[in-house]
Amino acid sequence: PAITASLFARFSSRQEDSPQMKMIAALRNQFGGHAVESK
Repeated sequence: PAITASLFARFSSRQEDSPQMKMIAALRNQFGGHAVESK
């Protein structure tokens, strides 16, 4: 199950406007203060 979940997370991270990745980026910024880099 962990490998499957990580694979689906990788696929969703490839999308430009993924709501899940926007949430993760917001949490990263809030808790760790890590900036989100745009390509």
